[in-house]
Amino acid sequence: MMQELTQQIEETARAVTDEIHTAMPGTVIAFDPGSGTATVKPSGKYVTADGKSLDYPQITDVPVTFPFCQTAGVGIAFPVGKGDSCLIVISEVELDEWRTGAESEGSLRFDLTSAMCIPGLLEGGGDIISKACQNNAVIVGAGDVEVMVSDAGAVITSGGTKMTVSDDGVAISGDLKVDGNISSTGTITP
Repeated sequence: MMQELTQQIEETARAVTDEIHTAMPGTVIAFDPGSGTATVKPSGKYVTADGKSLDYPQITDVPVTFPFCQTAGVGIAFPVGKGDSCLIVISEVELDEWRTGAESEGSLRFDLTSAMCIPGLLEGGGDIISKACQNNAVIVGAGDVEVMVSDAGAVITSGGTKMTVSDDGVAISGDLKVDGNISSTGTITP
């Protein structure tokens, strides 16, 4: 009798927790930069109460997170495209109040309809990550252009041109083209 009661409690608890979604990897199906929202597809399978294994549905109108401060208008934006991996985070509360300021009428907690997307979930490491770790630096890369900032200074590389800014000054390897005046309060040496 006690064992049956314990088993029933465990099954009930499992059924409840199986309906709580927190975070999962996924794929961007579409992204609308104008609204900052995406359609995403969670990875993995959803197991129903009767044991059936189903694909997760696509989730639409999902806010996408970028490191950005809206009040200051400062941040980092990058392209998000179909097929990009992402982390789908499920809000504990509905997003209605946050989106519109109107109080939420429902009581959906940890529901897939309250998903948020963090693009850039990596399926493996990469050269830029290794370089950032080796140099204790922040690196922004786009094609063959790279900006690396560390406590040693900043290095901007574009193809065969390289500009280094450090305590020693500015060093440029490559052609320098100036449209305007150059002035100096020091000595200019050839």
